[in-house]
Amino acid sequence: MQKRAGSLVVNRNKELLLIFRKGKWDLPKGRVEKHEKKRHGALRETAEETGLELKKLSLQYPLKKTAHLLKQKKIKTKWYLVNYKGKKTMKPLQEEGIEQCIWVKQESLIFYLPYLRTYAKEVLKYYIEYSQNPLRIHFTA
Repeated sequence: MQKRAGSLVVNRNKELLLIFRKGKWDLPKGRVEKHEKKRHGALRETAEETGLELKKLSLQYPLKKTAHLLKQKKIKTKWYLVNYKGKKTMKPLQEEGIEQCIWVKQESLIFYLPYLRTYAKEVLKYYIEYSQNPLRIHFTA
């Protein structure tokens, strides 16, 4: 089975990174290379797909695992919370179908929910409910 890893990236302004790929909003993710740890793969894929500076990305902690189908195959992805402390400018990796990269304030996520991939909603929901919500206020994705 192919190992995959992805990132929920938060910048200094507490904005979240979204990428637009194949008609949906998504989070950066990809295959982990042979002999590479998932956490390093998550950071590398994020830098490759968005043009963010790799050395300015710092892994905070694991978030959760998700699974989805791709061409009739089950794909499992390990997600990490990542901080970014560099310039906000990005360059989408068009060779992988990424058309746009944007920073979104958490309160503006509501406008993107209908257009987010299901697993991206799961990761964002987990982040909001368990990392950002000590009172455990319910969030519906």
